[in-house]
Amino acid sequence: MKRALFPVLFLALCTVGLAQSRFTERLTPEERKSAGLDRLTPEQLAALDALVKHDRDSGERVAREKIRKELREEVKAAVTAEVRAEVKQQSKAEIKKEVEEQRLAETRVLSRIQGKFDGWDGNTIFKLENGQVWRQAEPGLFYVKAVESPAVLVEKVYGGWRLYYTDGGWVKVVRIK
Repeated sequence: MKRALFPVLFLALCTVGLAQSRFTERLTPEERKSAGLDRLTPEQLAALDALVKHDRDSGERVAREKIRKELREEVKAAVTAEVRAEVKQQSKAEIKKEVEEQRLAETRVLSRIQGKFDGWDGNTIFKLENGQVWRQAEPGLFYVKAVESPAVLVEKVYGGWRLYYTDGGWVKVVRIK
C-alpha cells in the first residue's frame, strides 16, 4: 500500500511546483521562439496557458481517481484477507471446541436419574433423563434416603464405566440403551 502512496505524493509536489507559474512563463526564450509563441498576443498566451492548465488539471484528476481506485482495491484486498484469516481462526477454535465436547460426550455423561432413586442393590437399572439406560455391572449394595431425579455422572474409567451419585458412592455400569 505504501507503494501506491508514492505517485500521489509525487503528483502533489509536481502540482504545487507547476501551479506557481504559467506554462508559457516557464519556457526559455529559445523554446518560445521554436514553438512560434513569441508571435502570440498576451491574450493568446493567456488562452494557451488556460488550455494547458485545464489539460493538466484533468490529467491530475484522472491520475488521482486511478490511484484512489487502486488504493481502494488494495485496502479491500487487505481487509478481506484479514477477515478471512479471522474467520478461519474462529472456525478452527469452534471446531476444536466441538471435537473436545464430542470427546467428552464419548467419555462422560451428566444427567439425572428418572424418578425416585434410593441406591443400588446388585441388579439395578438406571434410566436417565437423556434417554440412556445403564445396568449395574458388579455386585454391591448402596442405599440412600429416597430422592427424586438426582444428578449423576457416568464416566469412562480404565476401559469401563462408572456411575457416580452426587452425594457419594459409585458403581460400575454397562450401557444397555
